[in-house]
Amino acid sequence: MTCRDCKTCTNPAVVRVGQRWMVGLLYLGTVGVGFVVKRGFMRHCPTCRHLLSRHLRRTDGSFRD
Repeated sequence: MTCRDCKTCTNPAVVRVGQRWMVGLLYLGTVGVGFVVKRGFMRHCPTCRHLLSRHLRRTDGSFRD
């Protein structure tokens, strides 16, 4: 699923593939600690499962729809 407020979802496909490779290397390099920290301690979007910090917001804090 994708959402239109997410900077990661709206990137071109080539950029997303590069990001996936880099994240995979990060997880391998940290022996899974990066994955546990990201999944366990950071908030994610229920629609696309990306970090909420990557979503565009209005000045009042609500999501830009």
